[in-house]
Amino acid sequence: MRRNWQGLFMRTTVAIAAATALAANAQQVKLRLANSLCTSMTNQALASQLVPPLSSSAAAGSMVNSDLAQRMEEQRQGFFSRLDGLVPFNGLYAVGQADQSFQENFGARYSFGLEWELYKEGRGESRRALERQRLENKTQYLQVLRDTEQRQLQEQLLAVEQMRTKLLAVLYQREVEAVRPVLERRQQELAAGRATKFELAEIQFKAERAALRAQHYGSTPDVLVYPQAQELINRIEDVQLRPTPELTDLAFERSPEVQLQTLLADRAALLPTMRDETTVRFYLERNKDFDRASFNAAGVRVRIPIGNDRARDAVVESSRELYDQQKESLRAALSQRIAMLTERLRLKQNDMRLLQAENRMIRQKAELACYRLDHPVTSLPDSDREVEELTLRLVGLQREILSARLDVLEVLTQISALVKPREPQELYSLADPQR
Repeated sequence: MRRNWQGLFMRTTVAIAAATALAANAQQVKLRLANSLCTSMTNQALASQLVPPLSSSAAAGSMVNSDLAQRMEEQRQGFFSRLDGLVPFNGLYAVGQADQSFQENFGARYSFGLEWELYKEGRGESRRALERQRLENKTQYLQVLRDTEQRQLQEQLLAVEQMRTKLLAVLYQREVEAVRPVLERRQQELAAGRATKFELAEIQFKAERAALRAQHYGSTPDVLVYPQAQELINRIEDVQLRPTPELTDLAFERSPEVQLQTLLADRAALLPTMRDETTVRFYLERNKDFDRASFNAAGVRVRIPIGNDRARDAVVESSRELYDQQKESLRAALSQRIAMLTERLRLKQNDMRLLQAENRMIRQKAELACYRLDHPVTSLPDSDREVEELTLRLVGLQREILSARLDVLEVLTQISALVKPREPQELYSLADPQR
């Protein structure tokens, strides 16, 4: 009996010692890995909420439409001035006529001189034809400018998307690096019997997802060089737009579509009039008529059509009213568009501030979890899994915050395309950052 008790005591002692050693080893693994995670949370990359400089191998000349639209806008006034400087035909003609009679009793006759036509085929018609050509050229120029500006906006939005792609490539690579120690920890915990295969599979999925997305965004070819607006992007939450009425006035004044409506209204005034069939010719001639002596002659030839322009004037007035209404409709549409984009920009800024607030809350919670790991209390639940979850959530929040900056920049780009500011101050001001 005594030997049985001694054997049982020895086996119990060995089991307790083995269990104690295993628990100590498991605790050592847990604290070592958790401490590594807590150290990584203080890394500057996680604390930063600024978009880093993004490299691009695309040529600066890739932004073809932006450069073209800028040059066309700069050259527009000069082109219009040259058109307005063209001088119409003055209506002055050199005239001449000569013939020889086949009769023996008659000789030759001739006339030569100057003739000034004021209306038909003269000065007035030339002025109207030139004005019509001016309006046609200005209309075509504005149509090309409008189409180029639309392509410029598409190009700028594409540049923002290219920035987003480059940024996501960087951030998903950071997520890969953040998930890697968690995956190693799960594998060790599974070997020690402290984790299930499902828990390991969950972390493996997160690691694979981050790796695949980092590979995808990292392999995307460069399309455009992103806009040189690094300071603006990283202060995008401080952007305050000018009042909507001011932005609407600038957009209305600089809109090619509005200027097109003005030109179309002016073109309606060039409809044919009764005056187009009127002829008033002044002439000064030297004549010789058969056997008569040479003589000088001066006079006027007039032909005036019978009728009036009442129907034509009514059409012109109706056209002007129509185009004026179109301009008012464009003003209302610009105001609505700017108001909608302004509200969207403020909403995106608000979403970003909410993400920043959540980031601060998660960081405080993570700091508390790290403290509990360094100062374990038996009455508190285990904190190592909480540290892992909070760490990965912080990585995801960083990606959402930096992506939200580009969301705001995208909306600001759309507003800028409408207003066409000469200087940034015409569009927005930067408030003092709240510390």
